[in-house]
Amino acid sequence: MQNNQIKSSKFYLLACTSIVVGLFMQDFFKVPLTGGVILIGLSWIFTFRFKDKIQNLITQPVAIGFFLFYLTHLLSIIYTQNLDAGWRDLQLKITLLLLPLFMMSTHLFSSQKKMTLLQLFAVLMIIMSVADIAMSLSDYIITENSNVFYYKQLPHILSSKPHYVAWYYSFAMFIVMYQIIAEKKHRALWFVGFGLLVGSLILLSSRAYVLAFFIVFIVSFLAWVMTNKVTKSLWMKLLIGLVCLVTILFFNPKTNSRINDTIVEIQKFMGADTHRQTNPRVYLWDYAVDLIAERPLLGYGVGDAKDELNNALKNCDAKFWDGEKNVPIHAKNLNFHNQFLQTWAEVGILGFLLLAFLMIQPFFLKNQHPLFLIFVGLTLIGFLTESMLERQAGVVLFAFMYPLLAGLKRTS
Repeated sequence: MQNNQIKSSKFYLLACTSIVVGLFMQDFFKVPLTGGVILIGLSWIFTFRFKDKIQNLITQPVAIGFFLFYLTHLLSIIYTQNLDAGWRDLQLKITLLLLPLFMMSTHLFSSQKKMTLLQLFAVLMIIMSVADIAMSLSDYIITENSNVFYYKQLPHILSSKPHYVAWYYSFAMFIVMYQIIAEKKHRALWFVGFGLLVGSLILLSSRAYVLAFFIVFIVSFLAWVMTNKVTKSLWMKLLIGLVCLVTILFFNPKTNSRINDTIVEIQKFMGADTHRQTNPRVYLWDYAVDLIAERPLLGYGVGDAKDELNNALKNCDAKFWDGEKNVPIHAKNLNFHNQFLQTWAEVGILGFLLLAFLMIQPFFLKNQHPLFLIFVGLTLIGFLTESMLERQAGVVLFAFMYPLLAGLKRTS
């Protein structure tokens, strides 16, 4: 019996490792990601003891939350008009049902092995940042265009996904910080990796995740200070580091322009009369709120919400650059750029409340591992400005990391 449990644990660890590697390779080689999900499923099936697994799920409200969240999407297919788009969305989000089901109903390996998986994720993100910078350097040598180091042109491994890459990098940075604080091994290498991730996050200039990093860092640091003695030397190092980081953000022409755009967008959202148009989010959110108000209970269905938004935007005269020319906002075929609004428009108020529950519940539980709360905090802020569950890169990271971290035991 014990040998079978050891074999199951090794098989399960292999499956989770495959998913972590698959997150890195998802754009050019999908076998590790798909194979990892299948292996976890097989491990779950052939370890049997289904009654115990169901009881484990019932005792975890967030596990029930994931199940109901996917169920609302499944039921919305009944009233959606665009069935093809609806089924594609359900297929995309299937891991939001499967991975929490498999991972939160079993306890097949230790917290130490979970930390090993997180370390692997951080190392792969450091490798990704090095590869992206190296490939951008190659592009610069050919084109002599410095824009290849910036925003959408920087990611090569996860091509044209700056917001998702910024999400990956910002969480990896906290894993690295945790390793530096909690472990004495390889600190110099972790410091180098942290520097590479910071540089990449700045170059990506994803405003949501730069802001998310600062907010979560400050809150996490204050929480840490309350339980640990902080030396003057550490205070000075942190202050110097933050001053350097803020200086780079404001004096780098690329990131400075993004900050100025943010200020204009906030002013416009607050009702200021400005003719400068920097980002479509102000219009998207305005029209999204009106759409939701028309069908707040059930929404428009997973296949129709995006089409409804773009049809409504035909009444908007705002134009934005598509890379070649200015086009009407509806011609860009945009999503809601806010996961909470997107979910509400798709599946109604219950889906919105379930998503909000998954984002808020961990902060009310005792003795949660700091990396779990950090991941949820970063995700919450990211969800406010992007529909992060509309692509595989967002769905799988959320579906895998959330249950993995929820089961991580807090240590001193």
